[in-house]
Amino acid sequence: MVKSDRQKDMVKIVLILLGMLVGINLHAQVKIDFQKCREMALESSKKMAVANKQVVKAGYDKKAYRANFFPKLSAMGMYAYMQKDYSFRIKGGNLPTFVPGENGTLLPNYLLDGNGKVVVGADGRPVFAQYAYMPDIALTMGLDHAYTLGGLLEMPVYMGGKIRSAYRMATIGTEMAQLNLHYNRAEVIAEADEAFWQYVRLQELELSVQKYKEVVEALMKNLTDARQVGMASRNDLLKVQVKLNEAELLLQKTQNGKQLAGMNLCRVVGLDLNTALQAADSLSGMVTPGILEDGVTVTQRPEYSILDKEIELKQKQVELTRSDFLPQLGVSLSYGYTDGISVNGESEGIASFVALASLKVPVFHWCEGRNKIKAMKAEQEISELKKEDASQMMLLEATKARFGVEDAAMRVKLTAHSLTQAQENLTESKNRYEVGMETLTDYMEAQAQWQKAWSDWIDAKAGLRLSETGYLKATGRL
Repeated sequence: MVKSDRQKDMVKIVLILLGMLVGINLHAQVKIDFQKCREMALESSKKMAVANKQVVKAGYDKKAYRANFFPKLSAMGMYAYMQKDYSFRIKGGNLPTFVPGENGTLLPNYLLDGNGKVVVGADGRPVFAQYAYMPDIALTMGLDHAYTLGGLLEMPVYMGGKIRSAYRMATIGTEMAQLNLHYNRAEVIAEADEAFWQYVRLQELELSVQKYKEVVEALMKNLTDARQVGMASRNDLLKVQVKLNEAELLLQKTQNGKQLAGMNLCRVVGLDLNTALQAADSLSGMVTPGILEDGVTVTQRPEYSILDKEIELKQKQVELTRSDFLPQLGVSLSYGYTDGISVNGESEGIASFVALASLKVPVFHWCEGRNKIKAMKAEQEISELKKEDASQMMLLEATKARFGVEDAAMRVKLTAHSLTQAQENLTESKNRYEVGMETLTDYMEAQAQWQKAWSDWIDAKAGLRLSETGYLKATGRL
């Protein structure tokens, strides 16, 4: 009795756990459609996050270069302390004297002889009538807590176009970052489309394999019943058993593939890999209206625009290189207060205003500037050639993608027709087999052809959806 109660308790616990697991499973199931898949992929993509950060960075770089157009104000300060004072002596001696002249100018006070001529000493130098005596002067200079405080205002007047070129390059960098964002957006959408339609493909393929398995199981049941009454051979029963085993293996492979495709789709849209998904869309066999109306063009592709921006960037680099060898003029204004420099133990602070203009004119640099400019022009020409080659390759890619859409649409049409024929053939074969006018092998072959035609039709529809995504991406409309 005790054992029975324990068994009942264990059964209750197991049922409760199973209920919890089922509840968790239902809660984790996410219904997702084509548009929602794209939106979730864009929100969770690390590529988009990096591209957005690059746009933000480029915007800050542009603002930083724009600041070079305006004056820059800086505060400056200096402090100095020297332990020992510096002492030196100015030698004194006799100093010549001067007297006022008739026109108010000072004339040397030379000693004149009786004839009014200047007396010359033994050393050949004129002799002065009077001398002033200056004693030796001892000086002591010290830096006892000397300091300077002030402000500095700097303004570039003409830098050879360097500031303007650098700012324009930063602006181009911002535009290229935006184009790169569009490029990554198309990449993420293409990856999301591929993951979504692959999951839908396997979801529908699972249904087709399940239907095929049910048909083979029905045949197996009929033969088993017929075998019991002696109307079917063991050989026929074994043949159907082999087909049933193949159907079960195919179903398992399809289910495993669907699970992997679901995990990959969860990865793309930013969900937990074990999240149960339910695709709300199904595969359509019709080409999306308007997708093939416009001609094949690649000018809307972000890669094409990026190549244009690279050429423009090289042009600005040429101007930037040229600016290094043009005159450069700048002005600066400063005002400061200095104190702490002592002479013979005495110091007095001083406030001063300083204006400074700086002009640099390159004269001769052994053709350095000319060669650098020519090198940058060569890089610009290389970029133009690369753009021409890449444009042709992109046009070929877009044309191939358009043909891919047309081929995929034709394949859908043909596989749909083949599926209809296979369905009719299966019905006819079943009727003939049931009245004994067709062999079991032919009937099973008709079943296999029907399943293969259904599978081909599903693959063709999935291929059509992916080919449309590829064409939109190749023409810059994704």
